[in-house]
Amino acid sequence: MGKFKFQFDSIVRVKEIFEKNIMKDISIIEKEIYAANKKIDELKRNIKSLENEIGAGKISALNYKSSKAYIRQLDGQMESFVNIIIDLKSKREKKFEELRERKKEIQILETLKENKKQEYMIDANREELKQLNEIAISNFVRKEN
Repeated sequence: MGKFKFQFDSIVRVKEIFEKNIMKDISIIEKEIYAANKKIDELKRNIKSLENEIGAGKISALNYKSSKAYIRQLDGQMESFVNIIIDLKSKREKKFEELRERKKEIQILETLKENKKQEYMIDANREELKQLNEIAISNFVRKEN
């Protein structure tokens, strides 16, 4: 018998490629979440420094109103980044679910491959045993004659 060849090997390779692409997408989403969190931290620092300046009386009465408006604007930006993070986390969770499904599919195909390989080995052993029996019978017949 020839070498064992699984009929769905190409499908397994394609599914593994899809799995790697999903992992790459998750990585990109993670980077975006990190960048958004970093931006939120920066906005918080800016707000805190402005509030400290206002509280310490370092800002004149003329700039007070504009500083408060700027703080509200920064709060708005921070809220938009929080919403972006929520959306990204939702996308990430969907990608993780998709990744779990792909891993299940690959595991199923790997199990099927193992079962088919075991069947192939049993058939190969059976064929080898038949050939050995035929050789043994022909050797026995030759010795008898």
